[in-house]
Amino acid sequence: MATYSNNFAGLWSLTGHKISHFCLENQRLALGVSGGADSIGLFHTFCSLLKQKKIFHLVVFHINFGLRGAESDGDESFVRDLCASKNIPFEVFGPKTPILTGIQESARNFRLDVQKIYLEQGYKIALAHNCDDIAENVLLRLARGSSIESAAGMHYYDGEIFRPWLSITRAKIRLYLTEENILWREDSSNETVRYSRNKIRHEVMPVLEGLFPGAASRITQSFLAQAPSSATPSENTPSEPALPNGPILMSTFAAAASHTINRMVHRFLEDHYDGRSPVNRDVIGQISTAIHRMSTGLDGVPRQFSLPNGKLLRLNVGEVSLETP
Repeated sequence: MATYSNNFAGLWSLTGHKISHFCLENQRLALGVSGGADSIGLFHTFCSLLKQKKIFHLVVFHINFGLRGAESDGDESFVRDLCASKNIPFEVFGPKTPILTGIQESARNFRLDVQKIYLEQGYKIALAHNCDDIAENVLLRLARGSSIESAAGMHYYDGEIFRPWLSITRAKIRLYLTEENILWREDSSNETVRYSRNKIRHEVMPVLEGLFPGAASRITQSFLAQAPSSATPSENTPSEPALPNGPILMSTFAAAASHTINRMVHRFLEDHYDGRSPVNRDVIGQISTAIHRMSTGLDGVPRQFSLPNGKLLRLNVGEVSLETP
């Protein structure tokens, strides 16, 4: 197993290794940069890799939800100026109307829509999620009833999204940036315990780390070890296909056994309902049966299923999609 020095150069080496491992050297990469420590660190790492010709095409996108007024605009300006100083193409996105209700879900859906724009242009998305993000995700999803298989919710690379820093803790990233005198922005909303994830971050994880030092790293490594995208799969090891962020092509389901379709439907719904499927096994079974019949050509009549929060799951000949009112 490769080892990396405990400094910013180590992050550079780790990232380069992951890029090589997943054969991303010649891919066009779109990096999401919020202005926070993690994404700023990955930005500087990618700039170094670009200079060393370890990667060849990089663009940066930033999302300004406008939820923190001048602070949000300050984040945008900070990232814009940083990209200009490095001559990196930069694009900013923001909702046309202010998000007033369902902030977490609306923001998540908007982020996925932005990512889809780049994916449709042939880019791979790069994000700076870290070890602590995985551990928090696992606790949150398991507490809400997610399956063990889908609890992590993130992998190093799933064919679309690249997250090279999942083995690095948030504290180490900040330490390395401080050592290199690299500045970043702080998001004040991360300090509130209004949201479930922040409660886990500020109240649950410190207790776990106090009882079992290194808990976040061990939780993360346990789930990454069983992820099919964390290593090259064996030719004889069956694995489920990675799910895209948007609609799923019917052809993806065509060769899948019914129990596999059940799991894929369950994961798809979990991803769109903040880690917990909104329907029981009977409904998932009905959806899976309809998908199997349509994907194998036994039934060509479009169907739809009404889901909580006014959402509609639509089954058409070409794809399965979830529509939000």
